[in-house]
Parts: sequence; structure tokens; C-alpha cells
Amino acid sequence: MKSYLFHQRPLFLFCALLGLGLAGASAWADGGVRGLPNGLKALVWENPGTTSVAVDLWVRVGSRAEPAPLNGISHFVEHLLFKGTARRSAQDISREIASGGGSINAYTHWEYTQIHLSLLPTHLDMGLDILADMTRNSVMTAEMVEKERKVLLEEISLANIYPPSYVLNLVAKTLFSQNPLALPISGTKDSVQNIRREDLLNFYKVNYVPERAFITIVGNVSSAKAHAAVQTHFSSWAPRNESFSPSPPPRRQNRFQEVGERKFLDQAIVVLALQAMGRHDLDRPAFEIINAVLGAGAHSRLYQEIREKKALAYLVGSLYHPLVDTGLWATYAGTNPKNIGAVRSIMFEQIRRVREEPLAARELADIKNYIRGRILIQTENNSRLSDFLGVSLLSGDLEHPREFLTKLDEVGAAEVMRVARTYLREDQWNLILLKPYPGLAFFRDLLF
Repeated sequence: MKSYLFHQRPLFLFCALLGLGLAGASAWADGGVRGLPNGLKALVWENPGTTSVAVDLWVRVGSRAEPAPLNGISHFVEHLLFKGTARRSAQDISREIASGGGSINAYTHWEYTQIHLSLLPTHLDMGLDILADMTRNSVMTAEMVEKERKVLLEEISLANIYPPSYVLNLVAKTLFSQNPLALPISGTKDSVQNIRREDLLNFYKVNYVPERAFITIVGNVSSAKAHAAVQTHFSSWAPRNESFSPSPPPRRQNRFQEVGERKFLDQAIVVLALQAMGRHDLDRPAFEIINAVLGAGAHSRLYQEIREKKALAYLVGSLYHPLVDTGLWATYAGTNPKNIGAVRSIMFEQIRRVREEPLAARELADIKNYIRGRILIQTENNSRLSDFLGVSLLSGDLEHPREFLTKLDEVGAAEVMRVARTYLREDQWNLILLKPYPGLAFFRDLLF
């Protein structure tokens, strides 16, 4: 079981969140989104050319919905779902899934919790029965809570020394200050230490309800049979019939910010981050192009300038993670502390270029082909396809792959420059610098 920060498939599901491809679309059959009387919705997407099925149960609750004193409670509950129900022990859950040739995991995110199954189609009924049991009948005994609390505290300790997780937490804290999005998904040591069993049970009771959940089933299955199986296992799930208030949007900054910290690192990490747009924003296809131009892959301008031409870093890239009503974008590089100024200057220069110079026709075409190729590869994996469909549904309307690719094809150089000027303004920039402690390399040489 992993918090979203530790489940980077790779770099925030770049391809899966971006959209999933057009190739092979004629072989897919969309079983449609159907609802049960209790409010639960299910989407079945037939992919008959494959040998597996991906099943995901999504609950619309994550760290963004948590009050600060209970920060990490979504992640805590997600872990406890695997520890046993009134019908199954933790070992029973693992054994049954393994006996069906499958695997099970779960992920906590800012905006949702996802329980994922991959298994053979003949065991779909069993998989749905286990999911229904976990989401309705988790017992969360006092012993389970205390044992898992220790595991979670170890995970938080690891996140504090593991650079990708630490940097991502710092970026979110910087971009979304005074908003729940600033809180770490796994919680803090203090908050997790103080969450009580009663808090966990109440959170589970309030949020794990059918009107806050939906299911995606993708793979070599019959739509009619899959929907019937969902009906069998989930129709008796009782709703609460309560309204849920959406989380407040983060405020927009209006001035450049620089944040610096010292860490036990061998390198400095340079990050330039800013707020972007949400998943269904009309400007998103153009921003995906901007992200790919600047830092998504070895072809990107930052990779070429920082690594290939100047040899200033090994790790160079960018990420764009759209949420429901906002987004996180950042470019990053790991470098020798003496190169911070040079790396920062290149980042500034390349972002300004995208704002001020229209992309050449050849570069724009190449970037679109790169994105299209990455998307098409993802269609071969039912789990990634299920990821895309589920995340799309979380944001509102389901967006089919062909619809996104059509929008991408329609983006011109002028639109890319307009979106860059709108979102890459310097008063929106956040420069984040993580530096090693002075003299750390010297003392390490003495010790090791």
C-alpha cells in the first residue's frame, strides 16, 4: 500500500493522466457508465485483445479533504483496509488474490483513494467480492491500528530522507500554502501519532459510501457480465445520502518566491514550480505541449541544454500533474551546488523562450508525435487505461482518448505561446533550492 508520493508511475502518471491512445480504439468497446440505485457508478471498458482485467475502486476522498489535525487519515484508512474484515483476515485477502493469479494494491492521493486489482478475467467475481468486503466491512481493531501506525511513521521517516518524495511535499507546500493541498498525503509524525481509532472508524463510515465511490473495469471482459457482477456485490451497500462540500481552491500567488532548505544530500536540487490548470481546462492540451517541450524526455529543451550541452546534471526533467480545479507543474535538476546559478539561469531562459518565441512547425509536430506515441504505448496496459478513465471521471465528464488527441492536434503555435504567457508568468514562479549542508562531502569522505 502506497501513498501517491511513493507510487510514481513514472513521474505522476504522466502518460496515463495525459490521455490514453487512439491505436486499437476500434477493438475497444465502451460499456458505458451505469449507476446503481445506491449512487455507486461503474464504468466497464472492454479490451478483448488482452488477457487480463484491471479493476479499480475509487473513493472521492484524499488528503485534500482532511483537517490539519487529522492529516494523513485517508492514507491511514487505506492501509487498514488490507488488515482484515469481518469475513477475511489480511492473509485471506492476499491468498485469495494470489490464487487468482492477481495482485492488489492501493494508492492515496490528494483527491482520491484508489484500490487496484489486476487479475485474470475468470476471477473477476472473486475480485469484486473482495473489494466490496474491504470497503464495507473493515474491522480496524485497536491492535491493527497501533501496528499500522508504526508502519506509517516509518514511511513518513523515509519520505523525509527520500529526495523525490521530500521535494514533492515541499513543492506542494510552497504552491498551495494556506490550503489543504499543502499538507503531505501521508501526514506528519505528529498528526499520525495523534489519530485515534474512533477518528479512523468515523472517517471510514462517512467517506466509504457508494455515492462517493465508483468502479472502473478494463480488460478482456463482457460489459454485461461485469455490470451484473458489480450489481451482485455492491447493490446492498447502503448510502448515507449526505451532501459533500468541495474543497476550497488554492489562492493564486502574485509575486516571485524563493524557498531554500538544507538537507543531507550529495547534490543540490533546483526546482522551478508554479500552479497550472485542472484536468478538463480548455488550455490543458496546449500546456501538455509546453511541458513536453521544456522537460518531458531527452528531446526536451532543458534536458538538451542542462545535460547534453553543459553537462551540469544527470537528472533533468519536468512534471505536470492536473487536479480537479488546479494543477502542479515543476521543472527540476540535480546538480553540484556550484552549478546552481547556471542551472537556474537556463531554466529561466528556456521558460521565457516558450513565452516569447512561437514554436517552429517542425518542433511542434515532433512534440505532438512524441506525446501521441507515449499515449499509444499506454493503451497496451489495462491498469494504465483504468487509471486514465478513473482519474477523468473524478474530474467530471469522461474524456475518451480520441477526444483528447483531437484537441491536441488542433493546438497551434500561437495557442501554445498564449497559454505560456498566461501560466508561465514570473510572478507565478517559485524557485525551490535544496542544498547539501556545508562540509557534508568532507565528513562523508572521512567516515566512508
